[in-house]
Amino acid sequence: MPVPVGLKQYARQLGFPESENLARIFEILLENDYERMVFELLPGNESELAEKTGLSATQTRAICEKLFTRGVITQSVDSPGNYRRFPAMIELRDATALWPEADSEIFLLWDRLLSDETPALIPILEKTKAPPMMRVVPIERSVKAQNTVLDADSARAIFREASLISVMPCVCRLIARKNGRGKDCPAPETSVCMQTNRFAEGILRRGVGERISNEEALRRIAAAEEAGLVHTVRNNVKDDMIMCNCCACCCTGLYFVHQLGYPQGLAPSRFRATLDESLCSGCGICAERCQFHAIIVNETASIDIERCYGCGNCSTVCPNDAITLIEARPPAHIRTT
Repeated sequence: MPVPVGLKQYARQLGFPESENLARIFEILLENDYERMVFELLPGNESELAEKTGLSATQTRAICEKLFTRGVITQSVDSPGNYRRFPAMIELRDATALWPEADSEIFLLWDRLLSDETPALIPILEKTKAPPMMRVVPIERSVKAQNTVLDADSARAIFREASLISVMPCVCRLIARKNGRGKDCPAPETSVCMQTNRFAEGILRRGVGERISNEEALRRIAAAEEAGLVHTVRNNVKDDMIMCNCCACCCTGLYFVHQLGYPQGLAPSRFRATLDESLCSGCGICAERCQFHAIIVNETASIDIERCYGCGNCSTVCPNDAITLIEARPPAHIRTT
């Protein structure tokens, strides 16, 4: 099944111009010619789309609301009411997987697209040096220099200061479980994928998440840390943020690092782990905890700094305080755009 002609350019933008899996996804999500017509003519608000398509305002509004609820389209953060397509495959996948009426075929198709077709994109990503969408932020109590300014590196600061917070199910874990994986995932049962401010507004507008307080967000951050998950946020400094809490068994960012051999798919934090061998007993707890497979243990632990993303998980479980995080990259490491 080829990608429809009118969607070829968009499929090419997503990186899969000839994908039969993506073609079938489009067929499921865009059920008729009117929906495809509106989708192909994006971006625009309801009035602009009605004028472009010749549909009535009522028809256009119904189609936009349907596609928005289904996760096929999104609204601009800067201009609510202005609809647009998602610029990246992962964003489209995440939104449509949260569609309440999504059936098992959607989850299977997204799984196939990621596992069977994404590897071919890696040479292109390496050649173009595409910046990572997400970066790691450290567990704060693992940072050695207490006078280090964390600010944008602080998961707690991001959510303590947010005016609006939402939380939604983790799409990566949802897709993994729908396809028979992730049964031993360490993630807590309560959702720990959170959004702030205007991103939270979008999640709540779609009805795929719930609003939580700043205090509840901090509790969920602590629960994620207790489970050994890795804090990852959008790779920039903004008031509107998304934070995932990732595991190696389910999550796409770590899948790019491990299975696809593309470590640049996820930006490290500004810190890296350092070991005081004189304090290390060689217990191996740190190696078991590391989601990046950066630690091996013989008589003592050994940290591969090239594989260390500075999450701090190893430090928080070390019984001898032999591992801490030190600043390894300047604040300019974090994008501001």
